[in-house]
Amino acid sequence: MKVAKTFILMITGGLLSCILLSSQRSVWAQEADQGGWSAPEEANSDAKTVKAHPMDISGCWSGTVTDTGDGSGTPTFEFHQNGNRKKLVIGSRFNFEWPDEAMAEGPMKGSVTSTGFTFKGNAGATCKVSGSAVGDDTTLTGSIVFTGKCADIFQDVTFSITPGC
Repeated sequence: MKVAKTFILMITGGLLSCILLSSQRSVWAQEADQGGWSAPEEANSDAKTVKAHPMDISGCWSGTVTDTGDGSGTPTFEFHQNGNRKKLVIGSRFNFEWPDEAMAEGPMKGSVTSTGFTFKGNAGATCKVSGSAVGDDTTLTGSIVFTGKCADIFQDVTFSITPGC
């Protein structure tokens, strides 16, 4: 009787092992002389996307700003980012200057992604500024929209900036 129970337990354990092993299917890729690899089928069917980190644009950036009325001038951005680099925080500023002495400058806040930044600020109570740029850690190119009293002066404003001032 003891032998029969032991035999039944062994067969049941063997069957359970077969069931468990067959339910855990794997994908195999192998070349004869080059080794191989394997992964559970689920790992290959659900490709994981890695979210890119926001760029580190901290510091001073400058370049060229162009306005339909004033022509080319110089933009300067001072970027301060929070710890995870997603936000532009206190201390972030913009400054646009043209040779005809037109200018706009003030504080800004905004957000940073892996491909650029967006911002809002003001150059005084009656001049709101918003803009965005795309690029990489060597060059950012964008546009700026002025509203309020300064919208008549600054129109179709674009800029291109690089690190350093």
